[in-house]
Amino acid sequence: MATLSLQRNHQGIPTRFILYAPEHYDVVKTIITRGTGHFSRANRRWTMAPDPLFYRNMLQHIPGLQIDQAVLDYLTALSNAQKQLLQAIETEAPLDIDDGLWGGTQRASVRFLETGRRVILGHEMGIGKTVITCYALRHIFARRVVILCPNSVKWSWVDHLKDWTDCSNIVIVDSAMTKKKAAELEDIVIAGKREDRDLQLTKHCRVPDVVIIINFDQLRLHADVLSGYEWDVMVVDEAHRIKNPKALQTKAAVKLSRMAANAWLVTGTPARNKLMDLWQLLNICDPYRFSGYWNFINYHFETVQTNFGTEIIGLKNPDEFNAMLSRYMFRRTKAEALPELPEKIYRDIRLPLRTKQERVYREMEEEFVIEVTKQLENGKEIKDILLAPNVAAQLIRLRQICLTPALLGSVPESAKLDALAELIEDIDGSFILYSCFRSFLPYLSVLLDRKNIPYGVIAGGQDSQSRMQVQRDLQEGKLQVVIGTIQSMGEGMNLQTATTAVFCDTDWVPAVNHQAEDRIHRAGIKTSPTIIRLYHPGTVEADIMKACERKERMIDSTVGQVEVIRSLLKRGGVVV
Repeated sequence: MATLSLQRNHQGIPTRFILYAPEHYDVVKTIITRGTGHFSRANRRWTMAPDPLFYRNMLQHIPGLQIDQAVLDYLTALSNAQKQLLQAIETEAPLDIDDGLWGGTQRASVRFLETGRRVILGHEMGIGKTVITCYALRHIFARRVVILCPNSVKWSWVDHLKDWTDCSNIVIVDSAMTKKKAAELEDIVIAGKREDRDLQLTKHCRVPDVVIIINFDQLRLHADVLSGYEWDVMVVDEAHRIKNPKALQTKAAVKLSRMAANAWLVTGTPARNKLMDLWQLLNICDPYRFSGYWNFINYHFETVQTNFGTEIIGLKNPDEFNAMLSRYMFRRTKAEALPELPEKIYRDIRLPLRTKQERVYREMEEEFVIEVTKQLENGKEIKDILLAPNVAAQLIRLRQICLTPALLGSVPESAKLDALAELIEDIDGSFILYSCFRSFLPYLSVLLDRKNIPYGVIAGGQDSQSRMQVQRDLQEGKLQVVIGTIQSMGEGMNLQTATTAVFCDTDWVPAVNHQAEDRIHRAGIKTSPTIIRLYHPGTVEADIMKACERKERMIDSTVGQVEVIRSLLKRGGVVV
């Protein structure tokens, strides 16, 4: 007789399904593909992750399958948890008499974090995820908290915690700061050599009430110390940064998450480039159900075998995938949460390459080489050849040429700099200038210097206090422009004082571009911000824009379908 039972660990947590069906071995083998299960010849049993999809597949393919009561209890618990989350999301009443939150979305989000415990808060940028998270920490009376975030936003977290929580013992780990500088600050900063930081961190981890703020790189070094203690909440800000399961910072975050009663993964772009990126986040939320990457892929995605390995071509059942995701993620768009928020105005400006600039571009495009001029120490100029050894390097070179060939030592022509010289004179108010390439920022600085326009620079490598000072200067009107890279300014910055963002070039990943756009598209603005994108038709830049459009359509059909998920749950009470 074929039976399906459930195994729990010593803590009573369901860890795996166990299937005994020797007479159906051939049938089961066709269903359980690579990575989704294991067959023990000794006891003739299959073991696999406790996923409701497997349960439904077995019911469909094995007649008369006997289901253990523990399995039914587990599935009922999953269904009840989903219903509780749905109720939490739909409850938008104030949490206190005067909670200070705006709109129902923020209140529903606090209840979602409280109810879900290990979940993804995936709202679009500008809805106030940091405020929501801080309020939730206070709401559940969290005493021991560790916050993992980009280095650039650590001090922003300090400010928000002071404004929205009662936390009095906030500790910041900052290896870039000297001990002398750290001692001058009112806040507690752990600085110095690694050994010294470990000792200080150990001392603070033993305190009953403490909030530790640490960035991703530092977590790799101090994960052993932090994971030696239990935490009420682990918050991961910009959680998409831990999507790669092989990365050291991801492994450190996973290790730490196992010691936290609550894990709140906060990101405006839960799937930045492809839906498979969600697996690692889901694994932190539910490490047993999502115990294996290929288990996740084979349950939810259509795949084909190619000469390069397994290629993922799409979802098997989008509604089923969305329903599963709704158990772990709450995402609202700004259009839902802030219907009064003015929409962005997009303006794409097509620019033909300058004559010499195009010649250099076509050389690199066709031959992987261009001629450049090098300056020797004695002032003598010589001609040389710059080689792009592979396609990836060639694409980078082509993108740089579209900005100006001077980045590669070639002719100092730039259709974009010429256009910007006129464009910025017509922009009312303050604005942002973005580029993917840090090496292009000095050219923007020269342009602004010539026009006597006050500006600040955010280009990575700066301490978080310097970044916050640029933000404050813009807000106070001391600066008219902020220039920087999309990557360094795309996270944790509130630049909504500016009314326009100009992209000199764009990223391959649409979520990266949107994050940068949303620095000026946030709650509180009264007029529509303008997003200007400069690009050269017939070049790699046009290909990037088309690729982004394709990726956006794919993401919108899943992660973006919040209302579809809700209606599905209301209709059927599906066990997910």
